[in-house]
Amino acid sequence: MSARLSLPRLSFRWQITLLGAVVVVLFVAVLIAALAALQYTKSAVLNNEKRRLFEAASELARNYVNNAKSASQVKGLSSVDLGLVSSAETTSEISQSALQKVEGIGGGFYKSDGELLLGYTPAANRGTENVPVLGVGAAHEDVQPAILEAARNAANSHMPAERVLTGGNDFFLIEAAPIGNENSQWGSAWTIERLQSLPGANRLRAYLITVALGVAALVCVLLTLGVVRNLQAGVRKIESSLQDLEWDLTSQIPMGSDPEEIERIAQAINRLGASLRENIEREKQIEDQLRHSERLAALGRLVAGVAHEVRNPLATIRLRVQMAQREARIPRVDESCAIALEEIERLNGMVNRLLNFARPVRFQPEPTSLKQLTEQRLNRFSDNAQKNGIHFITSFPEDGTLLPIDQSKMAQVFDNVIQNAIEAMSESGGTLWVSVTSTVKSVSGTDKVRVEFRDTGNGISSSMISRVFDPFFTTKPSGTGLGLSICHEFVRAHGGEIQVESAEGDGTRVRIILPVHDKVPETIRVS
Repeated sequence: MSARLSLPRLSFRWQITLLGAVVVVLFVAVLIAALAALQYTKSAVLNNEKRRLFEAASELARNYVNNAKSASQVKGLSSVDLGLVSSAETTSEISQSALQKVEGIGGGFYKSDGELLLGYTPAANRGTENVPVLGVGAAHEDVQPAILEAARNAANSHMPAERVLTGGNDFFLIEAAPIGNENSQWGSAWTIERLQSLPGANRLRAYLITVALGVAALVCVLLTLGVVRNLQAGVRKIESSLQDLEWDLTSQIPMGSDPEEIERIAQAINRLGASLRENIEREKQIEDQLRHSERLAALGRLVAGVAHEVRNPLATIRLRVQMAQREARIPRVDESCAIALEEIERLNGMVNRLLNFARPVRFQPEPTSLKQLTEQRLNRFSDNAQKNGIHFITSFPEDGTLLPIDQSKMAQVFDNVIQNAIEAMSESGGTLWVSVTSTVKSVSGTDKVRVEFRDTGNGISSSMISRVFDPFFTTKPSGTGLGLSICHEFVRAHGGEIQVESAEGDGTRVRIILPVHDKVPETIRVS
């Protein structure tokens, strides 16, 4: 069921339209009242009754002629003989048939030959009155001479004739219509009506019309006040909401009982508040990213310097240990040198990673299907996952959307995320859900592709989730803390973003969102 329509809910346009319509109706009512006042004057009433009476007489004449034509056709005559239906009985039937449905009008026929009044039928509201064969009834005996005069004039002149008789408060209206033509004249049809009083003297109707017009004017005034009140209430509501919005961008203007224009303004203000909140949050994110980048840049310079300083002595140490291993004759010394070389290689690998973190990285973007790339990286870890009781569940789109990305760098990102998920579930096993969703609309309206990894591991505490992209931050005993930091920079270099959601004991969700049409720079510095 639709909501109940009420005046406050209508738009101002419709309220003003309604008010204009009421004004038009009021104007039309004034015209109708004026016409009604004219109509109910004495002369107007008489003219209307004369017209009605003449129409009845003309109908009576047409019925007589039609019956005469039918009778002539039955007799096989080539021309119409108007005298065939001139008997008293036939004329009575014709007049009764024509006048029985006309209120307050009596009538009959006049025959020129003999100047006879035939077929008299009293008015329909006269009840059971004795109807004579010739002449008129008792109700019209006093005016029979006037009826004969009007009927004779119509028959002789071949034109309609009328008479108006007055007697006290009563009026007798007589109308006569000729039957026949100049070549075949039979007589005429006449009708009579008695008016006992004229409605022009009744003032009650005029009073009622005046009251109705006054009520209509009052309704127009009330509607005008209602429109103004609704407008004022809407403006006050918007002013109050704007004041609240100055202090709290999360405040919303309630809607549901205002005109259409006010609701559109409220919706625009609500959208403006939401847009301001999003912009402020985005600015905070940009500021955090800038501070993060500044820290990374400073840390990268420091790491590069430390790595260079460590790498040269480390090379000298490895050379000396190798020389000592070749010259050693004691097995224990040879074993110690081998262990030292392994540790030196481990330190050298760490130094290389630090140098890779600090030096610029070259990108080689090419059209790549994320679906195929994700499947390849999962296959690489399938054996390790099976050993640890971990199952992969994938959901990939049917279409193969191609993105301009660096396959090796994005493979490194996926490998790092998959490896972290496997290590988080290695103790008790679990499930890793991987999905690729294409053409995800962003806030700016651009098409993006989302790759999501969700595991059932131990998760990350809320106090540490904000630091997962910081360099050298790790929760693993043997980790370097550079994996997710490098992944973060690689994804950002592709114009995308990486998001991590986690709760302790509830697993971790990693989303990688990449634009479809953005270009990847050829070289970036991972800092």
